[in-house]
Amino acid sequence: MGIRAYPYRTADEYVTAASWKSTDDGAPVGEFLTSWDYSTVLRLQREVEVDIATVFNECGLPSTARLALDVRYWPTTSLIRRTAAHRYLGKTDTAGRVREILDVEISGADLAASLTVETTLVLAEVPNGTEPFVARRPGSILWRDEAAIRLEGSAGLLPVAPVSFAAQGLPEQAAWYVSLDSSEWNSAAMGSLLVLLNDDNAAVRRATAAPDDPSSAVMLDALTVDVVCDLVGRALMDEEFPTAGVSDGNTSDMSTAALVQGLIRAFLSMPAETLEAATERLRDEWQRDPSRVRARAQSSLRFPGSQAA
Repeated sequence: MGIRAYPYRTADEYVTAASWKSTDDGAPVGEFLTSWDYSTVLRLQREVEVDIATVFNECGLPSTARLALDVRYWPTTSLIRRTAAHRYLGKTDTAGRVREILDVEISGADLAASLTVETTLVLAEVPNGTEPFVARRPGSILWRDEAAIRLEGSAGLLPVAPVSFAAQGLPEQAAWYVSLDSSEWNSAAMGSLLVLLNDDNAAVRRATAAPDDPSSAVMLDALTVDVVCDLVGRALMDEEFPTAGVSDGNTSDMSTAALVQGLIRAFLSMPAETLEAATERLRDEWQRDPSRVRARAQSSLRFPGSQAA
């Protein structure tokens, strides 16, 4: 995280924040979330302690100023920031401190790739008669913290199987094949979808054996783009594909429709665009210029991400 220089005094040393943890099992949330898909709701919690008396003194704020803690999040595939929590700070203890428990819920349908969760201490109400170099606008950040969580590994989240394409009657020198039964969009995705990797292809064998090698990573990046474009493309060509949001209820298996809709939301929709509008726009675009849809997916996935500076 880069260092930001604000035109007013801040309070970096007087806010203490515990690490985020999962409220489902109480386990700390590290840099990588091992079990996640687009149907997952992330429930996170952290404790933040603010030495308000010292913050007011060090930042030059009057005692009438009001502070708040904000939590925002965004995936690397989108520039849209969403607010998960906004908490005004109340009464202090005898030492002039406030402790707050921040609970947030983040829908997996909004996410992909990596997730950034930002916590800030902000000026909530404008004090009167502030001095120079003192925060005076609502929303002025006095303290800021970011946590980055990788949601997806380089090998993706889809069921993958290495097979001999020659033995299966598939093109012998191909790299992979995305097998999808799209006749039943409401069936479980993990039972309808399988990515076959050609074990006869030497480059594919090397990539699966050493996925962290730079040359392998480029190939796996290409596989990710192919999977997104293949699944979404099949949906766009099928008039039976549901354009309204699909809920899987309390079932543990995500439907194929919900999976594809998650891909559209995460990688191919425009800011503030509904799922229905995005699907109709992409359907028309796919018929006229499928390469543009692929280019849009490459852009959202930062392809080739493994070669990013």
